[in-house]
Amino acid sequence: MHKILKETVYTILALKEKFAKKKKTKNEKNNSTSKTVLNNGCSLNLSAKTEEAKARLENNVATLLKQFENMPEKVLLYIERNGTPVIRHKKASEVLDIIREEQGYLRELRGLKAFLLNLMVFKKLGFKTKPMFLLDEGKVDEYAMIHQFYKWYAMKVDMPGFDAKTQENFRKYIDEKSYLNMSNLDVDEIIALKEAIARDVDAITFTENIAKENEGSKKALKKMTDGGASI
Repeated sequence: MHKILKETVYTILALKEKFAKKKKTKNEKNNSTSKTVLNNGCSLNLSAKTEEAKARLENNVATLLKQFENMPEKVLLYIERNGTPVIRHKKASEVLDIIREEQGYLRELRGLKAFLLNLMVFKKLGFKTKPMFLLDEGKVDEYAMIHQFYKWYAMKVDMPGFDAKTQENFRKYIDEKSYLNMSNLDVDEIIALKEAIARDVDAITFTENIAKENEGSKKALKKMTDGGASI
């Protein structure tokens, strides 16, 4: 789904969250047994902490990518050395299309998706898979790798929006062939989905910025080699 559309839906979810919080607060006033109280101050504090974590995340990922020269194979080696298996399969994209997932980082899967993935890729039976990177054989696109690496790193440092249920809701939300009835989500699920969308938009924006920097560097280098720039 396009970044602008994601940001639009994010805004709609923010309004829905605000309404849901008011409704929940009203219900809590009528129910003295409730232990959860949501307030604006709490939301602001959580947002500030998330922004700080996001800044650290982007700095760390950018540093690593420079170290790896944005080379996908080096990035994948780092991922594997940090506990996430990297699987190459000649029909990875076909399998992932069937289970409505995308190439790159796969969270832990359960149920039918896990069963199909185990059967078609690993030739075994099972209703659970561990987190992994699953890719087609052959060359990996540099920027697709950066996008997936950002999300993998965000998961590793426990950024909001990466729990299993939220990620399943997120996959349904971005997949036009699936259906997510957002009217059935409670306030906590709405907040979590917002975070998942935000993380994906962050990853897209980060990748776009890297691409712009690289393009600018290439143009500057070309001017230098063509004698069009002086130092």
